[in-house]
Amino acid sequence: MVLAVLAVVFALFGPWRTSDAGQLFAVVHDADGNERRLPLSQDQTCEVQTSLGRNVVVVQDGAAHMAEADCPHKSCTQQQPISQPGQQIICLPHQLWVEIVAQGDASTQLNENAVRWNESDSPNVDLVAR
Repeated sequence: MVLAVLAVVFALFGPWRTSDAGQLFAVVHDADGNERRLPLSQDQTCEVQTSLGRNVVVVQDGAAHMAEADCPHKSCTQQQPISQPGQQIICLPHQLWVEIVAQGDASTQLNENAVRWNESDSPNVDLVAR
């Protein structure tokens, strides 16, 4: 009986099984309320097109960065790559942000007032975002 239980446990959790426990994700939130989860363990490119504009998020070598954006100042493309839970990249004009979360952790909710941006409100978004 004990051997049967051990055999089942080994079959389910043996060394050839991969686990997502502890895996990190770049979660991309856009202005339309969509959310995309990109594993940091897999190199990939994610193009996000909304009514506010276009962004390209790249996951490479265990980190995420904003490779392209058609926003006016492109400050989001100048932010450092992120790879640790809690780190974020924000594109204010497109109301888009990328955050790193661990497997099983909930992503944050959008605070629309925090990411709302209008050229007439602040013509120099570079100063506001830093």
